[in-house]
Amino acid sequence: MLFRTLPVKHTIITVILAGLALCATPAQAKIKVHCVGQGPLIYLIGGGPAFTTWNLQPIQQQLQHQYRVCRWDMRGVGENAQLEVKLDQPALSQWLQDMDDILPEEPVILWGQSWGALQVLLFAKHHPQRVSKLILSNPVDPAMRSVARIEQKRFVHPEIRRRLTIDDMGTDAEGLFVLRSKIASYFVDPKKGWAYAQQFDKQDANNRLNVRIWDEYRDVVLQPSDISRLADKISGVIYCEDDVLLPENYEEYRKLLPQQEKHYMLKGCAHFPWEENTRDYFAALFRLVAD
Repeated sequence: MLFRTLPVKHTIITVILAGLALCATPAQAKIKVHCVGQGPLIYLIGGGPAFTTWNLQPIQQQLQHQYRVCRWDMRGVGENAQLEVKLDQPALSQWLQDMDDILPEEPVILWGQSWGALQVLLFAKHHPQRVSKLILSNPVDPAMRSVARIEQKRFVHPEIRRRLTIDDMGTDAEGLFVLRSKIASYFVDPKKGWAYAQQFDKQDANNRLNVRIWDEYRDVVLQPSDISRLADKISGVIYCEDDVLLPENYEEYRKLLPQQEKHYMLKGCAHFPWEENTRDYFAALFRLVAD
């Protein structure tokens, strides 16, 4: 692997990864990875799948005084949207290969949010020696029970629905509204959720890749035995009482990880706890990272 480090604004480091073995384009593939801080390494794998990671910067900022915290948009998404996702190879395999190339050989802490929890578990399944701890945040359960009825459970406040006008129908504005209204529906307070959602644009999500990744995961679905083998590495699981993934994800992980001390249920938040219940979320996160 060849890395080149360039300083950029706000102490964020852009790491350029060249020459990926399995999923590089004929030219050198360059994946932008943003790291802050100094100390033990933590890698943040976001949700979606195929959703941007710039919104994870508050987590980096909280942890950077004691840890070096890195994140990146997956191949085909956001800042790395220009990188080829080959059609003759599973996109999920290409994402995991990118993780293999980006992460160092020594063990690191992996944090996974929502879908990202499944991705870090898949990586740890194949590379347990390179993972020191796993932290699962608002995770999708391995059997995907929590996402089976997510569209029926998702609630878009009428005040938000009224923001879509007839003139917007069939235009890019409608697509952007759908993205932002979905983000807003992951908040307890719809007004706060809608305000938060205004920061996102259409390049922050790749819907086609989202569908493709979910379909591919069904072919490699994690088994209870996989979670059992990783149980000692899973520091804990953080949930929110108002998350649309409840109660199924909590029920499944409680069966897979019966130790009560591994489970943290937070009040006053839905799917973005670092935005809605900052105090309790970071208190739990720091405990899990330090344990």
